[in-house]
Amino acid sequence: MGGIHLSIALNGDYSVTMSGFELRDCRSGQRSPGDGVLRGVDWRLSEESDDSVALAGENLLGKWQLQFSAARNHAGVAGIEIGLTGELHELVPDLTVVPLHIPLFSASHVLTQGIAMGHCESLLLPADKEISSHYQTMITSGAHTLQIAFPLMQQQPGKVTGRTQGSELHGLEAGYAIKHFGIKRIVLDPISLFASEDGIQLMHDYGSANIEVQKDFGGIVAAGWNSWDYYRWTITEEEVLKNAEFIARDPVLSKHVKRIIVDDGWQYCYGEWEANPLFPNGMAWLARELKKMGFVPGLWFAPAIVEPQARIAQLDADMLAMGESGRPCLSFSCMKRHGFILDPTVPKSRRFLSDLFSRYAGMGYEYFKLDFLGQSLTARKFADATVPRSQIVRKIVEPIHEGLNGQNRTAGGGKAMILGCNYHFEAGNSLVDAVRVGGDIHATWDGIVHNAISVAARFWSNKRLWLNDPDFALCRSLDTSNDPDLTRLRCAMVNITPEMVHADAAADYKLVSGVWREQAELLLSVVLMAGGAVNLSDNLPRLNASGLDLARRVVSAESGEAAIPLDLFCSERPVYWLQRVGHYHRLLIANWSDKPAEHTFDFNTHHIIAKTAVNFWNVQALPVVDGVIRAELPPRSCLLAAINRG
Repeated sequence: MGGIHLSIALNGDYSVTMSGFELRDCRSGQRSPGDGVLRGVDWRLSEESDDSVALAGENLLGKWQLQFSAARNHAGVAGIEIGLTGELHELVPDLTVVPLHIPLFSASHVLTQGIAMGHCESLLLPADKEISSHYQTMITSGAHTLQIAFPLMQQQPGKVTGRTQGSELHGLEAGYAIKHFGIKRIVLDPISLFASEDGIQLMHDYGSANIEVQKDFGGIVAAGWNSWDYYRWTITEEEVLKNAEFIARDPVLSKHVKRIIVDDGWQYCYGEWEANPLFPNGMAWLARELKKMGFVPGLWFAPAIVEPQARIAQLDADMLAMGESGRPCLSFSCMKRHGFILDPTVPKSRRFLSDLFSRYAGMGYEYFKLDFLGQSLTARKFADATVPRSQIVRKIVEPIHEGLNGQNRTAGGGKAMILGCNYHFEAGNSLVDAVRVGGDIHATWDGIVHNAISVAARFWSNKRLWLNDPDFALCRSLDTSNDPDLTRLRCAMVNITPEMVHADAAADYKLVSGVWREQAELLLSVVLMAGGAVNLSDNLPRLNASGLDLARRVVSAESGEAAIPLDLFCSERPVYWLQRVGHYHRLLIANWSDKPAEHTFDFNTHHIIAKTAVNFWNVQALPVVDGVIRAELPPRSCLLAAINRG
């Protein structure tokens, strides 16, 4: 099989040997939630050729076919595909089909992918931790990296699970979760295994192989301003206009910030998408005012969520997804807000979404942030049980896309843009223009650290599938803002319960915590390294000269490719990020530690003839000696350098 060695035992267990990896005693089967036991199959050889082997068998659950096929990825690297399909004896509400279970093997690093924004992990072994990953999971051993990948657009939702114990992976399992699927015939996409000494290239190749629609991203990179991270549910019409007017008057911001996005807080409630009293003139009026100032108006929606006070919840229960009881239930919960899930398999729900977004596009809104999309899968049952769960998010966005395209162009003459937030990548790239890849960012050190890992791990999708959105470009810090309200907002007190004796740290959320300009520069540097969306989210008039300097620099920076985290497979937090920007490079060196650190970077090893370098954040020249740059960095800081190539 093209350099891949496959051996199959009489009982159906199999072993795979490929570049740097020996995966022994692998098996396949199914798990039901009752006992969680991996049920094997009595296999027999069904078909064999030079490039494939097929087994057939039966167990208590059904009849199954296991297929091994030689494969090559987008760049021609040899690998193997493992497929498992079957015919159930009877429908079951919950089943996991496992084509690949590896009992034990050694590794030095594991990189996981969350199912939606954030939740990527970079684990440097030895470690003791449960792992959960989607799309492509990267496992490194020495100089080689193994990629376990599902197709991005899947028939059923795929997931890799297991546990690291010391320098070993135990019970690593790649399988598909099938819930309340109304068809006995189970057709699953094959799981692919590729191994190489260049794991970065494997991830690039995965992105290239999973493009549903080729897109031109040149016209959607402009920066914006979003109300959420500073104002949250306190946003008002007056504050939106105040920030828009500030941007319009600023000689730098006005040239680069082209969108004003009103986030959560403008509506009566989720599911009742009408302006609340904080927007007394209505949303059509606000769109016109923003357009007069030269901005593209944007608006936030949670299209799949319906709160109990919405009229749909009171009058149209047939539009709602169901619990195990077969009745609608409050399956959505976030910040102690609860809601029903709109069922996108119901034609009436789809018409509601199409009409809703057609109406707001007609008001002149040209940018739509669709949030909580993945939370639609917290519902247990949907009316049409023949729709796989991996297609539910897509079915939510489809009528929205149709409603916007039905306008052809919005009232202001622009084409509407869709940002998918909490968007499951399995819904494909044809319906969205940008996708949140980072978790929720905050002006806190922990927020910066955790977001950076997910931004680093998603370089493969930027400007290939969609524009990566790393979340907000926050410029406020303890020394870059003159804001008396930096520690006043208390949005997280909802987490304090009556019986709680000591409130935890999560309930004491502040707009800024432990972040000064040096940490703000690192946050903004990661935003630029994403190579995608840049959206400010501060009370801009309250930034001081230093904060305004940060805002001007980040929005006016030339957009580049997604940076490559060079030490992605040998560290917990990437330190060295290299980004191509037009005819030059940017280099980010991050000091994530609480101690000063000295770093050396040799451009020669990356075939870059570096002549001169400039510190992006203060425009000071940096010495480059024989192609080598050295940096002494304070704790929790960075160097972002623009490199002129020879």
